[in-house]
Amino acid sequence: MNDEHDDDFVGCETWEAMTAWLADSLPEIPVGVTIDFGPKDMRLDDDLDADDYPDDPPEALCVQLVVMERGRFLVRRSHVVMEATSYVHHDASAATPNLWFDEDPIGDCTAGAIYVDDPQLAAEICVTWLASEAGDEGPRDFGFDVSEATRLPGLPAVGTGWTIDDFLRRLGH
Repeated sequence: MNDEHDDDFVGCETWEAMTAWLADSLPEIPVGVTIDFGPKDMRLDDDLDADDYPDDPPEALCVQLVVMERGRFLVRRSHVVMEATSYVHHDASAATPNLWFDEDPIGDCTAGAIYVDDPQLAAEICVTWLASEAGDEGPRDFGFDVSEATRLPGLPAVGTGWTIDDFLRRLGH
């Protein structure tokens, strides 16, 4: 989480509303965007990296969703803060969809990951993980941070011109 958008809390009253909001939003989000969900009161410095945690990363219920190419999503679940990642490419067409895997090259994904091709299923996996692990907390106790993909110079623009503000508007911010 960061202070750039203080209103980046989920803001949904129910887990069902959170699932619907996320599922409806995902098809419009461009490739390379990463959405990290975690406790809304947790603020991390954007410059922190794995070296800043000599023992272990901070514990927190988290889920990370990465928009891949061709309508595929990578969903990563964890009980520790996950780092924003940078992938070699966003083409995951060779990955088997709908198959859980435990291999984690980064070491911060403690509860498995999955590639899915359905935005509704990706949203359900994210929200169900939070709901099942959150205890008495509800969706209003969670916030999110969005890492937008960086365009490389000299390459043509792709995508719809989506912005974080479009995502926030869907929540009524």
